[in-house]
Amino acid sequence: MTTQFDRDLYCLHCSGFAILPRLVDTQRVDAIARRAAEFEEEVAEFVDGGGSAILRHNWPLRTTRCLYAIVPEIQDLVMDTAVQFARAYLGQPVLRDCLIQTNMPDTRNAGRGLGSDVSYHRDTLWPSDVIRPMYLHVFLLLTNFTRDNGATVVVPGTHKVREPGYYFKQTDPREPQEGINYRLYEREYFPSSIQLEAPRGSLVLLDPMAIHTQGNNVLQERRSLLNMTFRSSDIPGTPALLNARAIAERFARVPMRPDFLELLESNPQLPAHFGPLGNKLPEPAISR
Repeated sequence: MTTQFDRDLYCLHCSGFAILPRLVDTQRVDAIARRAAEFEEEVAEFVDGGGSAILRHNWPLRTTRCLYAIVPEIQDLVMDTAVQFARAYLGQPVLRDCLIQTNMPDTRNAGRGLGSDVSYHRDTLWPSDVIRPMYLHVFLLLTNFTRDNGATVVVPGTHKVREPGYYFKQTDPREPQEGINYRLYEREYFPSSIQLEAPRGSLVLLDPMAIHTQGNNVLQERRSLLNMTFRSSDIPGTPALLNARAIAERFARVPMRPDFLELLESNPQLPAHFGPLGNKLPEPAISR
């Protein structure tokens, strides 16, 4: 008998994404969103005070990592729901990170308008001519996703196609276009792209090898999601991120589930700190 899980997985395989509307109850979303926003502000204050927080995205995206060490509800969400899709899609998955990504308001984006150029990309390069599922993002929408607040745009099916003249971001014959700290492309570059509008509490499954981009947030409000990002255990993570398990074991502020710890990326060659987790602010200069 075909289940909804089967249908969602089929959509993911065919299109590179699937939307599961209102899958997470409001109470759990509220708890995750509140704690995530608090840590987001803590990291921002830490950086403003001279601290370092690596692996952040360019403005107007605001990236705050290692939420699994701060928000206990995330562990249950991963183990009860997200990892089931990751296992079905990737085989043996490794959890690379749980991060909050916020598309911040910016008057320049508002001025550029809804139909202006966007930052099409894949999250990494194909490692060889073999094309198969290697990564999976599972988004929990902490706010509604709408066209006006910059919901994610995806080019369906491109997770299964290696572009000629590889890679379009490196081989585009046109002059680079400047955006807000990133390169832009006309929407006509990928005319089949669609915007993923969905209500708060939905899960969005996205193969990040599908060409995608954030939309333009033209409102004076934030658009936020929790990204639970997985890789297949038989490939190296590219780009390299964090020694997630070491961060959880050394600096977690909440109890850690043993099965969740086993799932986390563990590589002693990767950084084992993020922002105030394992880092210290620089010592103030001594006046003479």
